[in-house]
This record gives sequence, structure tokens and C-alpha cells, in this order.
Amino acid sequence: MRFRSTFWLLALLLLSGACTSTQKTVVAPAAGNIEFTILQINDVYEISPLEGGKAGGLARVATLKKELLSENPNTIAVIAGDFLSPSLIGTLKQESGERIAGLQMVEVLNAMGLDYATFGNHEFDLSDADLLQKRINQSTFEFTVCNAQRADGGQLRPFRQMVKGQDRPIPEYIIREFRNPQGGVLRVGIIGVVLPFNQKEYVHYKPVVETFRETYEKVKPQADIVIALTHLAVADDQALAAEVPGVLLFLGGHDHTNMNHYVENTIITKADANAKTAYIHRVAYNPASGFSRVRTSLMKIDDSIPDDPATQAVVDKWQGDVDKIMRGMGYIPDEQVFFAKEPLECKEVDVRSHPTNYGRITVDAFEAAWPGADIYLINSGSMRMDDDITGAVTQYDVLRTFPFGGPISRMELPGNVLEKALEIGLITNRTEGGYFQIKNVENINGKWHVNGQAVSVGKQYSLVLPEFVASGKEANLGFLKDFKYEKRDQLSVKGQTVRNDIRDLVIAYMKSLN
Repeated sequence: MRFRSTFWLLALLLLSGACTSTQKTVVAPAAGNIEFTILQINDVYEISPLEGGKAGGLARVATLKKELLSENPNTIAVIAGDFLSPSLIGTLKQESGERIAGLQMVEVLNAMGLDYATFGNHEFDLSDADLLQKRINQSTFEFTVCNAQRADGGQLRPFRQMVKGQDRPIPEYIIREFRNPQGGVLRVGIIGVVLPFNQKEYVHYKPVVETFRETYEKVKPQADIVIALTHLAVADDQALAAEVPGVLLFLGGHDHTNMNHYVENTIITKADANAKTAYIHRVAYNPASGFSRVRTSLMKIDDSIPDDPATQAVVDKWQGDVDKIMRGMGYIPDEQVFFAKEPLECKEVDVRSHPTNYGRITVDAFEAAWPGADIYLINSGSMRMDDDITGAVTQYDVLRTFPFGGPISRMELPGNVLEKALEIGLITNRTEGGYFQIKNVENINGKWHVNGQAVSVGKQYSLVLPEFVASGKEANLGFLKDFKYEKRDQLSVKGQTVRNDIRDLVIAYMKSLN
């Protein structure tokens, strides 16, 4: 197998005592190790490459999986949640009127050869439980989750999935068997777990730690090795690994930047979002001793990896469909609206941690459309492109930046509440989607200032911001729902009447800059 831009992050020789597997073999040991490979991705929202075709792309991941299979038939591919939503394509509607809602991801992941998935919080963006069920059933890969249940008519039950024509509950865990040429059998338990973030009426979350521990105790007698497929914040991964020792690998998601951690004998890894990287874990299990050896590497997914033709054909089909749908909505996907002499910064690691020029253009567009407010802001989680653009910026680029769209609104907050919102939006939520790209605010010597003046507790301040944030739906900002806001159906940008939708406002403003 060819290793492109690969570097070894971990080399754990578990026979020496680190990261040992405590489970005992339940079959008679055969001669020789039993080896298997895991290809791990997480938080994938785009089916095509980003960064001008240089980074990511699920057709390239498909090629990588085929190479790993040729190296070792005992190879599986997993995704640690967040793929049905959000994306521009997912927000669009098919000719039938049904939202695409992740169907493009399901079809591409099916073609790629994904084996296992757990839910991410964004899977529950789908407000219609029946539509989510449809997407689950259309998946040829299997789901597992131990702590999320379907709440249906006052009854709690497992989510379900059609697997090989059989309707069955989505299990708390999966037992996957691997064999070596000598006939030895290795049983690997895979436990799925998701953070209880997205509070939909059709979802009930059981306590993460308690439920995971109970599931682990069920799996342990049946498996030689236990791994976890987790969609949790990294601090929660670390706490869970400490509370429930004995799990060999935590294959994580939710955090969008690649990382690796040790907690006692557990390895925690997360790849970069949108398959810009993928983790490869090669595990060798010794049946006689019950110990394992793990070699883990981070693979950069870039244009040095050829596209898998079958997977790329599905990607191309969807890209053609999307172009047609967007034109039917009144957009011209390939129309240039702006020329960026310097890269417009919209990688998630940037927009969620510090001010960027694309964030500034966005809030400038808000000001152009609704002038006269003290503060303009957008939650960075609304900016989903995870890419930087240089040169021609098209309508499609703006649409994929803001797949949720939605209107902006105007509200007033007293100074003490504003200070609380700024502290959360610029400090607490830093690195998360609730981080603010903001205008007219700065922190001077630990004190918040608006337009150069220190915030006064007794003063009222006007803000223009997405309705999503104003209505208290952003993380840690639920208290905003207690304050009224104004919304208009249409606004004006440089004399042009524009529908009140973030996408339309930014497109109109960019055009006005030419």
C-alpha cells in the first residue's frame, strides 16, 4: 500500500503492558496473531473535495479503503457521527418535494463501503423522525448507539434499521468477528454513543457514562477487544474513558480538528472534518496472551489519492442534481459575485476561534441591510463551508457557506445581558459553533466595549443577528429567548430589495462591492 503524507502518531506495544485488553478469549486460541484494520472518519458534510479540489473527497476515501482491504481483508470503515446534516445539498428539496436531508451522504457512503456508524448530534437536525428513519433504512452500513432512544407516542424504544431485508432494533453494540488464516477467531465489540445535545421530541437520551458502563459490562464477556464509536466533545471522551477503563480505542467525532489522546490504557483519536484526514488503526491481537498491539496513523486525504470510479459516479450524479435544483430556486450557482484577492477564511478551525475576513464581510452585509444597530454578529456554526476561497467567489460558494440560510433579526438587550452574551459568544463558545463573528465589539483590559465605549449595565443596546441566535437556539445562549426581536421579510442592500435570508443578503452585498 502507498502511504501518502502519512506520519505515525502512536505506536503502542501492548504486549509490554501499555493499553492491554482485559477481555479473555472465548474460543480456543489458534497459532499466530489475528490482525484487523479500522479506517476512521468523522463529521463529514461534503461529498466532494474542498480547497479547490486539494483536500478531502469521499471518492478518495473509498480508494483508501480498497487499498487497506488489499493489504488486509479484515478491514472496516467507520464514521463517528455527523453526516446526514448539515450541508447545502441536504437543505435542498428533490422533485418529489422531500428534502434531500442527507440522502446524498447515504448514497455516497454506501458506494464508499462504509461499515459502521453512530449518530452525531446533527443526525437529529432532521425534524421529521420518519424521514430520519427512511435515511437509516437506505443505509447499507449498520448503526450502533447505546444512549439514544426513539421517543414515540410516550413510549421509549430503540431506533430501528432495515438490515438485509430485516427490520431490527439498532443495537447498543455490535460484535464483529475477524479470523486469521489458521482459523483463529477474534470478537470485537463496537459500542456507539452520542452527546445529548440536539433536543428533539422524538429523541430520548440516557445518561452517557452510566449507560456506556452498563453496555460495556454486557459486551465484555462476549468480546476479546472493545472499541467505542463516540460522538462527544473531547473532554467528555476523556472523562468517559477514565470512568469506564478497558476500552482499547475511542474512535471519536464532534471535534473537527485531528487529535489523539491517551487516558490510562485507552487511545482517543479524531480526524479532521470533511475527510481532510482519516485515521488508520492496525490492530494485532494475540489469542494466547489476550494482549493487543496497535499502530495508528493519520492519513492526509488529498489530490495525490485517485478517485474511486464507482464512488465518484455517485458524487457526480448528485452534483448535477444540485445544480438543477438551485437554478430552480432562482440561484445561478456558477455566477461570480465577488473576486477575493486574498483568501476568504472560512475553515471551521478559524471561524470558530478568531475573527476572519469572511466573517467580517458577513456582518458588514447585515449592517448594509439593516443599518443603525450597535452590534452585528453571526454564530460561526452558521458558516459551514470549511474552506478558504481565493479568486472568483460564486453563488454556490455563498450557498455552501450558509447551508441553513435563515433570516436576520433585530433585538435590544440591557448592558448586563449583553455582557453575558458576549462572554459566552466570544469566550465560552470559542472553538464551537456558538462563537461569534462580530462587529463593533472589543475587549479592553477585561472590559467589553461597544463602538469604543465601555458597556454600561443600565443602557439598552441594539443587535442585528440571525433569528436562530435571537430565539435562544444557540449553545449556552438560551436566555436570549426571553427578549423580543423584530424580523422583516425583505430588506434593502445598496438600494436593491433583497429577501431576508443570510445567503441572499451576502450575495447582494458581495455584488455591491464590485
